[in-house]
This record gives sequence, C-alpha cells and structure tokens, in this order.
Amino acid sequence: MEAQDIISSGLLELYAVGASSPEESRDVEGWVKRYPEVATELAYIQDGIEAYVQTHAIAPGYSVKEKVFIRINSSTAGAPVVAMKEKDTAKVYAISPTWKYAAAASIILLIGSLIFNYTYYNRYKSVNDDLQVAQTELKEQKELADAMHKDMGVMVNKNAMPVSLKGMPDVPDAAARIYWMQDTHEVYVDPSNLPEAPNGMQYQFWGIVDGVPVSGGMINTLKDGRKVHLQQMKSFGKAQAFAVSLEKAGPEKTAPTKVYVVGKI
Repeated sequence: MEAQDIISSGLLELYAVGASSPEESRDVEGWVKRYPEVATELAYIQDGIEAYVQTHAIAPGYSVKEKVFIRINSSTAGAPVVAMKEKDTAKVYAISPTWKYAAAASIILLIGSLIFNYTYYNRYKSVNDDLQVAQTELKEQKELADAMHKDMGVMVNKNAMPVSLKGMPDVPDAAARIYWMQDTHEVYVDPSNLPEAPNGMQYQFWGIVDGVPVSGGMINTLKDGRKVHLQQMKSFGKAQAFAVSLEKAGPEKTAPTKVYVVGKI
C-alpha cells in the first residue's frame, strides 16, 4: 500500500482517537516506521486533536480539587499532601451551551467522517484487488492465446514437414513430434507426450547429421507451470533423423546419454 493511500484511508484518524482494532493499530505503527510522510501526518492529526481538547477543556472548581486532596491525605501514609488554599483557586473557563453543542456536533461529524472514509477505503481496496486479479488472469489468457496462435502457425505452414519420434523399446509409451521447415531448416519440437523428466534431469534435442548426433539444445517441457507444446530448437543445415535424450540438467551435452525417442525424416 502506498503512503498516500494510507493517509486517505481514515485509519490514521481512527488510531489517533483510539478507535482502531489491534490489527489496524499494528498496521499503522508499521507504516509510521516505514513511511516518514505517514509519521508526519499522524503527528499532525494527534497535535490537532490535542489542541482541540485543550481549547475546549474545562478546569475543575476549587471544591472539586479540595475533595481530591482530602481523599489523597486520608489514604496516604507519611507526609500529608498540602491542599490548595482558597486564594489559589484555579480560573474556570465556562463554555456556553451553544459551543458545547457545536463541539459535540463536530465530534460526531469527525467520527462519522472516519467511519465513512474507512468503509469507502475497504470497498475501494476490495474492488481494486478484484480488478488486479482480473487483469492478471486476462494477461495470462492473452499470453496463452498468443502462444497457441504461434504454434498453429507453425503446424499449418505449408513448408512444415512433421516427423514423428517414437519411443525406444524400454520406453515404448514415450513420443514426440518435430516440425522441420523445408525452406528455412528451422526445427520445432513438441515434447508434450514425453514422460515427465525426473528431478535434476532434462531432455536434450539432437539432429542426426551424416550419422553423427549434433545437439539442438535443451528442451523445456514446462513454462510458467504449463506444458510446452512447441519449442524452437537450433537449426541444422541438413539432417537425416532426430532424437531426444534424457540428460542431467545443466549445460548441453556433447553426446546423448540415454535416447528416449527417435525418428527419421
């Protein structure tokens, strides 16, 4: 949450008058430490409330103070607390009923404003969170649609020659398909039917050129948690066959260790 959002949320006012929940109080105290402008705004609010209280405070009369000192003297052992003399009577500031009603109305308006701001802020935050989730989902769907459109463009290309790669005898269910572009010699592999690679292992693509395996790069079977359907590999000037091997994850190997699938053009 940004500092300006915190300032306009109404939480600082609730905290200042002691009306915030324990969780909200912890949030405010954390924000004060993190954002200097929030600390400044909270201090300003607290100073304003204190000034308001001081302005409208009513000093107690002499009789009240005298009763307080009598109570203290009667309950305190040792040296007695000296009560105020009559001539020390504090000045009493009287406030007319009109101003009392105005002050009460101001406090009610302040509390109402805090509640409104806090409610509005929570609604705004909820709607904003929903919007961000929707935007994220829309972005993911667009990326998925773009990837599918690109894959379809490769598969329906008139120059694309599909080649099926079949599993070796010890992994008969493994399979893959490549699309060999006859005009550009670009190579795309569809690894979606390969078994999931064990931890620490990764598939590597090979082109058989003049009877010698040449690395076409490491294959990524997953991207952003989704299966990869087409991945462009390194191009070969010419090739008689293609293969996929299972290797330790990391740099490309110079020769295949365990071949899973193979297919000829």
